[in-house]
Amino acid sequence: MRLEWLTSFVAVVDNGGFAAAANATYRSQPRVSTHVAELERRLGATVIDRHERPVKLTAAGAAFLTHARAVLRHLEAGGLEVAAVLDLLRGSVSLGFYPSVGAAFVPRLLREFTRKHPDVTVSLLEAPTTLLGRALREGKVELALRPVLPAPVEPLSSHVLWEEPLVAVVPAQGHPLSGRDRVGLAEVAAHRIITIGSTTEGNQQFETQEAFRRAGLDPDIVLQTNEPQTLVALTRAGFGVGVTNALAMSISKLQGIAAVPIRDALCMRQVALFWDDRRDLQPAARVLIESIRSAPPPEATAAVPAQIGSC
Repeated sequence: MRLEWLTSFVAVVDNGGFAAAANATYRSQPRVSTHVAELERRLGATVIDRHERPVKLTAAGAAFLTHARAVLRHLEAGGLEVAAVLDLLRGSVSLGFYPSVGAAFVPRLLREFTRKHPDVTVSLLEAPTTLLGRALREGKVELALRPVLPAPVEPLSSHVLWEEPLVAVVPAQGHPLSGRDRVGLAEVAAHRIITIGSTTEGNQQFETQEAFRRAGLDPDIVLQTNEPQTLVALTRAGFGVGVTNALAMSISKLQGIAAVPIRDALCMRQVALFWDDRRDLQPAARVLIESIRSAPPPEATAAVPAQIGSC
């Protein structure tokens, strides 16, 4: 069985006819027809119903199509593996992430990755934390950088990369928590709270809520947002004390605002790389995984050498 028979057969199916398949594969129509006929002789069965317009698969053709696609996919993957060995990695990879990581980590990561692998196309998806797991499961992205909490609904594989403390976001002057090196979680809980999360996403436990819960505190959470700069603006407008992760504040404009570390929070934000191991990862995705795992963590964070979480 010859490879060109498979490529012509799949092209006929994907393009709805022999003429369109010929255009797609840069072959003559008689050659495509010959390839499919040779394949049918080899299989001892008709795979394309030529009396239908557009052409349709027979039952035998439908049964064989999955295997033909798998062969072509594995051959392509093999070629990419060889290219990777020769340092000629090609292909594409898609990466999802939430806004803070998009600003503080992804640009430096991509600069180094594309320098080493200029023939790899990287597509990006920036989305709220809770949507990234779904994007992985639906195949919209191959890899995703997201916090460990709230835990993804989807069963996914992961590797923890770094952790970062929670901070209280307060006016730089004139507030009871201003001018402090550190503050206690109970002191923060005495004020109205603005924090990460969304009231439209259900009762999902972000790190802030988990930290208060573990400390036995039940603060008045008046507003929630997934955008760090919005949290800063709401704090500046006097709606309450912001509580979020340190990385988010390191990339925010804090004029007139201070981010004060919380000294006794029993839960820190951990960020991990997630992927769906039920899907075959192409060589470009696997190389990007190793690049992410070996990259230094952003400022205001600390690498996590083990997979044991703090929450």
